[in-house]
Amino acid sequence: MAGKLVIEGDSKEVIIVACGPAGDDGVLAAKVGMAVAKARKRRASIHVISPLGRPDYMEVVRPVIQGNIGITMCIRFEGESPEDLQRLVSRLGGEGADPAVFLVGSGCEAYESLLRELGVPYESIGRR
Repeated sequence: MAGKLVIEGDSKEVIIVACGPAGDDGVLAAKVGMAVAKARKRRASIHVISPLGRPDYMEVVRPVIQGNIGITMCIRFEGESPEDLQRLVSRLGGEGADPAVFLVGSGCEAYESLLRELGVPYESIGRR
């Protein structure tokens, strides 16, 4: 994995686990915007884990981009499996790290179990 880009400096770390559609597209966009604002940042580094793969995960992420046009965003596809999520959480888990984590859509049970096991707080969106 390459190092951080300049635009990723001083940004709010956001992890989106995209297992399916969010239902109401505006909810995820609003939650990401609120997480960035709460951190008093104007930049977001959005890390996407998705079993949907490329490019299908973009259907979940697109409303986040459109709904937060005033935020500088760097979006990285980080992988598809729970193991990829575990590596990402470990990598972002440095001192002062507090990534906002969102599980989106149905079928995220394995990811949810992993986050619980690791003690990482998350929010579920569009899940039944």
